[in-house]
Amino acid sequence: MFNLRLKEETETETETETPRSALILGEDTRSFLSVIRSLGRAGYTVHVVCYDRASHSLSSKYIASAFFYNYQAYDNQGWIDNVLCLIERYQYSVVFPCDERAIYPLWQARGLLPKKTKLAVANPESLDVLFDKWKTKQVATKCRIPVAQGDLISPSQHSYEALTNIYGNKFVLKPLQSFEMSCLDKRNKVVIVRSRNDYEEFTNANPASDHCLIEEYFSGKGEGLSVFAVDGKVVTAFSYKRLAEPDTGGGSSYRGSTEIDSSQLQATQRICQETRLSGLAMFEFRRNEETSEWILVEINARVWGGLPLADYAGFDFPKLYADYLCSGNVDERQHKPIPNVTARSLTADLYEIKRESEKIANVMGRTKARAHMTQRLFGILKCVASRESIDSFRLDDPKPFFSEVKDVVDSVLRPALNQRRFIVQYRRKVKQKEIRQLFATNPYRNVIFICYGNIIRSPFAEQYFRSLLSKNAISLGIDSFGFHHKELRSSPDIAVEAASQLRCDLSIHSSKCLTQLDIGETDIIIYFDDKNRHALASGYRTNHAFCAADLLDARYSRLHEIADPYESDVKTIRSCYDKIKNALDNFLTIYQEAVE
Repeated sequence: MFNLRLKEETETETETETPRSALILGEDTRSFLSVIRSLGRAGYTVHVVCYDRASHSLSSKYIASAFFYNYQAYDNQGWIDNVLCLIERYQYSVVFPCDERAIYPLWQARGLLPKKTKLAVANPESLDVLFDKWKTKQVATKCRIPVAQGDLISPSQHSYEALTNIYGNKFVLKPLQSFEMSCLDKRNKVVIVRSRNDYEEFTNANPASDHCLIEEYFSGKGEGLSVFAVDGKVVTAFSYKRLAEPDTGGGSSYRGSTEIDSSQLQATQRICQETRLSGLAMFEFRRNEETSEWILVEINARVWGGLPLADYAGFDFPKLYADYLCSGNVDERQHKPIPNVTARSLTADLYEIKRESEKIANVMGRTKARAHMTQRLFGILKCVASRESIDSFRLDDPKPFFSEVKDVVDSVLRPALNQRRFIVQYRRKVKQKEIRQLFATNPYRNVIFICYGNIIRSPFAEQYFRSLLSKNAISLGIDSFGFHHKELRSSPDIAVEAASQLRCDLSIHSSKCLTQLDIGETDIIIYFDDKNRHALASGYRTNHAFCAADLLDARYSRLHEIADPYESDVKTIRSCYDKIKNALDNFLTIYQEAVE
């Protein structure tokens, strides 16, 4: 950890300085929440664009206004158009995107930003190199920085056997970029290949990518060196190591600060100079604990997942960067760093503990697994110590933490409660009463059916309910959609056959993806399972959404959802359709009672 004074202040701040404002874009309780807290504490008026309406970060007291634009409910152009309108309206001092989903489109549209608005995105030279893993590898090699043996390949032109002959039975495949501009709703994942199946899954998941980076697997633990640099000169740096990380790759759920390795710092400085980096970046290394040798893995030229640890240690990177953008000067007046601190992402660490325990149970038995889980869970209690923290918790802003805990408790209790017959019956009574009241106040509402793919459950519900209304001479707007972005898909033949048994024709159905524009203020939305509920709650503004299972009668007294029968058989789908038919027959009765 170190600070380097870059530039002395030449003028004292005036007491009438114009208040600063910031628009922060993201969703998580790590980088996004850390930036919110940093700029909020610094006196910025903070507005956010959040991809997830259920994000725990939205509970932060530092948020003055929140807006919800994401790539589920809006297409790429709709997203950037809405964000640019916000920026034009509020004339923010700084716009701070926390990941590539916002960085890419905002960088392309930077010429449309107001003159006074600064964009917290690194300079073009560094963006071009550091957001492309192959170019990063080439620059690292040029700067004499150790990296894993690797090459640029097209997976379709190489067999699994040929690659294992070169890189061994365990190697790494990396998409060149974490996100593609044409598909910002989907993250491209790095895969550690241990089998032919892993290789085939990667190639199937990345059909649009002509090339990817292949590297030999380097055994070791992850380390990070985070920096703020100006014109290629490192101003502030912070180092940490991963204390827990999934063996399948991905982010760390538990991290600890460390003293800076001088050789890693020198390597970082060389790349910063080569790319003339101006902005924030996290340099990820991997160290073999037996030999102490390390390699550079990748570079994220943006705020990073381990930012809460740096914040807890006293390194206020977002404020440092935002103030520099607004004033042109670097203010080094920071709190004295706290050495040897740790931080964990609570939810991610709980899932990692569960995954570790399941793996141990399969290899060493349940007794060993329970002992490991107990030890790891008790480790979380260390958060009461002064050098241990949880990413979402800060004394001055505790609500995001309590929101996260509530969600954890809910995820544990919900499955058990959903099996209780009296709870299912009570919920149905409440929800049906609510629907009855909605139709009583407005009998001409549209009804929208939603499932994941819009090829099995929701199109059948649309067709069947439409026929019910027609038989009863009732006129309502009816439609169906899915969450799957690939549209114009046909229903599977087995679904068509199952539907035909109930005199519904799905043979000409073509799937549609739900957007925010498809949802009216008074519409009633019917979904089918908990995954649908979560997708609606996180991605869309809805006023009246109900689960189809809450419309079932006593024949299905314990059913809390109507599960997706995708990749099943005609008999299973027909059983699903019988449940939907039962629910919609009762739905019609509720409607008729309400409008009489």
